[in-house]
Amino acid sequence: MAGLAAFGLTGTFLALVLKKENPQFALLTALATGVLLFLQICSPLGELLDLLQDMADQAGVAEGYFGIVLKVIGIAYLSQFASQLCADAGEGAVAAKIELAGKVLIMAVSIPVLTEVLHVVLTLV
Repeated sequence: MAGLAAFGLTGTFLALVLKKENPQFALLTALATGVLLFLQICSPLGELLDLLQDMADQAGVAEGYFGIVLKVIGIAYLSQFASQLCADAGEGAVAAKIELAGKVLIMAVSIPVLTEVLHVVLTLV
């Protein structure tokens, strides 16, 4: 974690220094720093997903529902990451649209779970 934080701070400092002389390179530096940090967490994220899959299997969670939860989490993280990149680039309007698209996709992916919950509630009443 300390290495990631140091890399992020170094990229931020470099972007701030470049901002005065060459704003385009400052933006590219900030974007590259963000993307490289994201790529660095992919391996630990894969290990975490494997652990969660094992736990879901042991708990007897249906494969389909666990997959939906993972998709929702993935959509949330990726849309937030993309939105922040756009906001850093000064494109707040595009960032807001990405956030909205992420929320809509989450609702669309969640429909089977919502339908099952509604079915269970209706059978209890």
